[in-house]
Amino acid sequence: MACFSTLRWRASRAQVVPEQVSESAFRVHLQAELLKEETWNGWGIVVSSDEAIQELVIVAIQQSSAVKNWNLEHPECPIEVGQAILEVNGKTQRNEMLQELWNGKDQDGKALLQMLIDVQLTPRQRSFFKAAIQRYDVVDEFLEAAKVAHDVCMVEPCPVCQDAVDGSSDVVRLSCGHHFHRHCAQRWFVSQRNFRCPSCNHLLGGWS
Repeated sequence: MACFSTLRWRASRAQVVPEQVSESAFRVHLQAELLKEETWNGWGIVVSSDEAIQELVIVAIQQSSAVKNWNLEHPECPIEVGQAILEVNGKTQRNEMLQELWNGKDQDGKALLQMLIDVQLTPRQRSFFKAAIQRYDVVDEFLEAAKVAHDVCMVEPCPVCQDAVDGSSDVVRLSCGHHFHRHCAQRWFVSQRNFRCPSCNHLLGGWS
């Protein structure tokens, strides 16, 4: 069974000086270059949010050269777990920010990501962050059990990122039968209130 061709973005070093918006908030500019024959795993920033707080709270940072480079070059304004993202590529609505964060902004063969980050969480955000960290651990354990063989190759692309589901990254199969890149499923479930398949909206058994 033929796999779809896949793409990857190689992180390039940030050249932009961070803009300090307030005592606790600053703007981040990340950039990545397109490479062929590899899978784009996103920016590696896992966030959680719901209707109670429009902001995105960072609960994990996966392997990400772009974030690593930014933190090395800007130690005074690092991207870290426990921060709130207030704006992504000019978007301030929750769902729009999530979409921008997952997909990036393609321009002339490069992915661009601009974020407004606040390092001081409000009491409501702090309470939400504590619950989100626990949720992240539960999702991680669930997806580990749902992993399938590395050599899986599906006709349909991953419903979250629309890239090929092949042996280049971990793949999970939900109880409804749909396959996803593990990192895509993780970002989806951590960011949502309910554990429903992003493809068919099936509520996964035993989850609430």
